[in-house]
This record gives sequence, C-alpha cells and structure tokens, in this order.
Amino acid sequence: MSEPVQTLPITLCMLTRNEEDRLPASLGAVRERVARMVVVDAESEDRTAEVARRLGAEVFVRPWDGFVAARRHLLSLSATPWTLMIDADEVAGAELWDELETLGFPDCEAAGFQLRRRTVYQGRTLRRSFQPDWKMALFRTERGYFEDRAVHEAVLVRGPLTRLRAEIRHHSYRSAAEHYRRIREYAELGARDLAASGKRAGPANLWLRPAWRWFAELFLLGGIVDGRLGLTMAARSAYSIHLRYRYLQRLLRDAAR
Repeated sequence: MSEPVQTLPITLCMLTRNEEDRLPASLGAVRERVARMVVVDAESEDRTAEVARRLGAEVFVRPWDGFVAARRHLLSLSATPWTLMIDADEVAGAELWDELETLGFPDCEAAGFQLRRRTVYQGRTLRRSFQPDWKMALFRTERGYFEDRAVHEAVLVRGPLTRLRAEIRHHSYRSAAEHYRRIREYAELGARDLAASGKRAGPANLWLRPAWRWFAELFLLGGIVDGRLGLTMAARSAYSIHLRYRYLQRLLRDAAR
C-alpha cells in the first residue's frame, strides 16, 4: 500500500479564460498536494468553471479588468501561509514536492521559490529557446505583491529567494495562430508600459533591438540547439519586440495629435 500524500499549507491560485482543455493536467498535478485551489475565471465562454469545480477548485467568476488587478484579487483569496500561483498552461512536475521535502518545507528560510519554465510547443519540449525563464511560482502569501504594469506582471516577494531544480512545463501556445495573437496582444500592452516610462520608438528600437534579440536567443542563449523550431521561436521573439515599438510609435503619434 502506498503512503498517503502529504497535504501542504498551500493555496493554488490560478487565473483562467477558456481553459477547459488544459485544466485537468494543470490542476490534476497539484490537487492532492495543496490545501486549497482557487480559480478566478474571466467569464470564460467554454466549460472552464465547470471543469475547475469538478476537479475540486473554488471558482470565482469576475469581469476582466487587467492582469495586475486580476492577480491582486486572486492573491487576496489565498488563505494559507503559502501560495502557488501558476497558469492553466503550466504543469508542475512531481519532483517539486520531493525537492520541497528535502528543504524542510514549509519550515524554511525562503520567502519564495523560483522554478524554471520549459516551453512545450507542438508536443516538443524546447531545450534552450525562451531561456532562462524563471518563474516566481511558490511564495509566502504575506510577502507577495504586484507592481503596476500593463503586461508581463510577475509576483514580487519581500525576502530571500531560492531557485529550485524542479521545473514547470509551459504549454504556452496551442497553435501558431494563437502564438501570433498573443504576440499582438502583449505588444500592445507592452507599448503602453513603454509610453508610460517615457520610451521612444526610434530606428534602433524598431530594428536593431529586434535583430539583437534574434541573435541573442539563437547564439548567446543557445536556441539554435532546438533546430528549426529554435529558429522559428527566435524570429517570433524578434517580431514581438519590433511590433511593440511599432505600437509605441503609433501611441506617441496619436498623442502628439
């Protein structure tokens, strides 16, 4: 007979929208380990809320009002000393719990734990593309907070951090079409952050910065080892930088008018 799984003083906190297909893997990987699962759903048009409840999560449906506001509200619903904040397209490996046990969790000095995310694209785990990609996934609830920004909101933690060997599998894009849609969406939001910080959209930012991103991802960070898919990912990363500054250029032009 196998030993019972230890439940840890962790609340799993997750934002969702139209994620019914990915929830079973993501929630299923943690449901027996955490004390509570909370899902804040941005009015999904599919069966996301139903699937999440069936898997044991408490679901709160809330109109979308931006990433940071949604994350702050989500964090406010955590009622345990520790919070695990991952997305529906992320799956925490079983090795996470073994590693936490070796560290004496939850009685440890760290205020937060970072895990490396490995992108899984079209069924293939990328070795070096989109790396390094460290995510603050597990943290002391009272130490976590979010700064104001339109996109790429990441939880920040007051106190010492520890990087774990355990990884998260990031099933980020269902298709190339979704990838491009996400690039456009994030580029527009990123342009707003750039405008708010006083950035400009000169030729260097429009062309040299994307070219440098392409070169760095392929050769300095080793994306070339992922072959043709690595080339594709580097090209899309470069395009996302170019598009962000194109949107910034448009914002500044409209503001000048």
